[in-house]
Amino acid sequence: MADADKNFPNKNHLFAFATPAEFASIFPEYAGSADDVTSDKLIELSGNRGYACVLGLGIVSFATNLTYLISSAKQQGIRISAVFILGVCGAYPGRGINVLDVVRIDSECVGDMGYQEKDGSFSPFPSSVRATAVEHAPLHLQKLKSAVGLTVNCCTGTEEMGYARSKMFDADIENMEGAAGISACIAHNTPVFEIRAVSNIASTRDRASWKFNEALAALRQAVFLEVI
Repeated sequence: MADADKNFPNKNHLFAFATPAEFASIFPEYAGSADDVTSDKLIELSGNRGYACVLGLGIVSFATNLTYLISSAKQQGIRISAVFILGVCGAYPGRGINVLDVVRIDSECVGDMGYQEKDGSFSPFPSSVRATAVEHAPLHLQKLKSAVGLTVNCCTGTEEMGYARSKMFDADIENMEGAAGISACIAHNTPVFEIRAVSNIASTRDRASWKFNEALAALRQAVFLEVI
């Protein structure tokens, strides 16, 4: 990677991923060791480009490990200037967002935290959180399409569920960590931005049709532009 100062001038940014595959796709020079990265350690990126971390799938792992790492960094005299949550997501049908689009998620809530009524219907608990105001993001990320995210413990597997979740929460995309990561950063008074690329439509589950690698390539290009 060339000098990343143009897009990310602050050297204490933390790039946070759920999985080794997402981390290795954005920082391919670490591909050989990505599977050995543990969730309790900061990865100091070469070339004074800041830090990265692989936190694990899901709300619990992502929030717990990110909280630990931000606190641990402070104890080591490292002040994380901003966290960038990076990864893939599914787009809900009918929201005008397509596979391989890269979006900036400005608000997010948990989609399956609540209770079931006697008639079988679901009522959610309020859980909406907002990422740091877009005007504080790097300029090239401000230009990305804004989206409303939904964090879920169980991924959508049917068209009916996709439409129902999208309507209930007025959500555009689905993932498994965003609201947890944003909440952890808010608790630490740390700026946070979430950028995701769409790998699939969150509808009838068909992994064979997902474009995981292509989405990560699009994410890498959008986040780092020509500095790669």
